[in-house]
Amino acid sequence: MELRHLRYFVTVAEELNFRRAAERLNVTRPALSKQIKDLEGELGVTLLDRNTVRVSLTDAGTSYLVDARAILSHVERAKTLAREVQSGRRGHLLIASVGPVAAGFMPEALKSFGDEFPDVDVGFVEMTPPEQLDAIAKGEIHVGFAYGKKAILPRGLKSLRVLQTKFAVAMYHGHPLAERKTLTLGDISRETLLCLGRESESKHCKDVRGFFTIEGVTHGPARYIQGFDSLLTMIAANHGIALLPRILDHNRVHGIVIKPLVATKAELDFSMWAVWRNEDTSPLVLEFINRLKERLPVPFKAPALDIEGAA
Repeated sequence: MELRHLRYFVTVAEELNFRRAAERLNVTRPALSKQIKDLEGELGVTLLDRNTVRVSLTDAGTSYLVDARAILSHVERAKTLAREVQSGRRGHLLIASVGPVAAGFMPEALKSFGDEFPDVDVGFVEMTPPEQLDAIAKGEIHVGFAYGKKAILPRGLKSLRVLQTKFAVAMYHGHPLAERKTLTLGDISRETLLCLGRESESKHCKDVRGFFTIEGVTHGPARYIQGFDSLLTMIAANHGIALLPRILDHNRVHGIVIKPLVATKAELDFSMWAVWRNEDTSPLVLEFINRLKERLPVPFKAPALDIEGAA
């Protein structure tokens, strides 16, 4: 049985006339009659009573008509959905979550994307930056993020810089240094450094330690924290300090103050890159990346922040 058998039967059932049905289907009447007989033969039932005067549905034909229409309708919906997915009108888009760091660009990009593609299901996945790159390469997520002055990526991945700012010091609002307007690496040399990620793969810790080395300053012990929210909780509980992007401002929400960091030698730059597969032809991915591009500041600078307040 093929779909054309169902279409032929439904058309005859609607017209109750082989000549008119054949005209609608643009086939000859004998060919149409043969297709109906073939369908009945395969089903082992009589669907239509026909004679030289009239055509009518049998009870079996009336029952089969309901299911035949449902099948054809489902096929059309599937065809429409497939076309909409291919064109980017429907589907799924999985993005790695980077927490508050993305507050400057993600909400507007998502809103613009959602307004244009309301039927696309957008989901967020919690994972560390190294995990994100691996997940993108495997096709488990569509868009992830990487950190660093340059996006050092595995082959086959593309990147777009979406954030450029400076590192600052995040600390408990009641910390003895919290009243300072600016801090140096020497000021925090004895503090416990809270680093994001696992010890074996924390680029965050590697960058921070590099700043101390370039500046010629020793640093305190490092603790490695899994997850950005956990990191903020540890800072707010006064279990250590962290060097985080200056663009963050958690004063009111987390009881954390962000203090500008100054250095004489170290370049305290922080950049974040959106990453996706180079060969990914999904219109959804490309459309979302375009939304990110549209929201890049020109010139590309971190916005000014009120960093003087305390919780």
